[in-house]
Amino acid sequence: MPRVKIAQFIPAILSSLLFISGCAKAPPYTKNFFLMDTFASIEIVDELESAFRERLVEKVISRMKKLERKFDYFSDDSELSLINRLRKKDKLRISDEMFRVLKRSKALYAQTSGVFDVSLGSGKWRLDEYRKRIYFTESGVSIDLGGIAKGFIVDEGIATLKKYGVRNALINAGGDMYCMGDGPAGNGWKVGVRDPKDSNKIVEILTVRNKGIATSGGYERFTETGGEKFSRIINPKTGLLVRDIYKSVTVVTGNCMTADALATAFYVYEPREAIAAAKRMTMVDCIIVDEAGGVHISGGFFQADLTNTVQ
Repeated sequence: MPRVKIAQFIPAILSSLLFISGCAKAPPYTKNFFLMDTFASIEIVDELESAFRERLVEKVISRMKKLERKFDYFSDDSELSLINRLRKKDKLRISDEMFRVLKRSKALYAQTSGVFDVSLGSGKWRLDEYRKRIYFTESGVSIDLGGIAKGFIVDEGIATLKKYGVRNALINAGGDMYCMGDGPAGNGWKVGVRDPKDSNKIVEILTVRNKGIATSGGYERFTETGGEKFSRIINPKTGLLVRDIYKSVTVVTGNCMTADALATAFYVYEPREAIAAAKRMTMVDCIIVDEAGGVHISGGFFQADLTNTVQ
């Protein structure tokens, strides 16, 4: 099976997921900011005292930006950079947040039969779960968490909102989002999946409650080589960049971290392979729009109702 190698945090300015507002007594409070090279927003439906709400939103943004610095692959001061400077068999005690992301990354590596792989280079890494330490068993190894960290940061933003009593809100970071509660109209958050070839066209609308959702699309993450466009996701089966950039893979599951990772992993598969993989997993649903515009659905959509197809 191919393994996904994530080379860096990829900017995604045009989100392939679109929040579609429904009728509500009052519009949600919205705060926009910039996170991990993309636009992000916090939307709160609950009615809160304005001064408290402002302090809370700033606390959430501060928490998310602190985590952004921790997982930054390119910063010499980040915790991830400290890990990547380890020599063979040196051990480093890591933060709770880093431990949780790395532990989940290992679980997803196993769950996807090695398709989702955060390691770069020819070596391997190990996690001492008892002492929360990481070490490399070979030289020439590094780790890039660009395919999972943003989803984790969204989840942590939601956790902060919950801690202070918010029950109906959405955090969206460039298409990686968590939809908490019943949305502004009380019947779920309406999320549209864009057509990869036409950002003005919505091919499906999902009704999402208390779930994470993420999309990988090559048209948002591409490079040009020799006049041709390629996705920036490598298919190690061929050693080449994925060519089919006009494809999107959307995953809905219990948290944004897992949705983020699986949307990236499923992108390298043929649609039928990705759909089959999603069906083998618990509480995971997947929608794929292929290069020809065909829509493939894993089925189920537990509490994430497929509303309709919009032409």
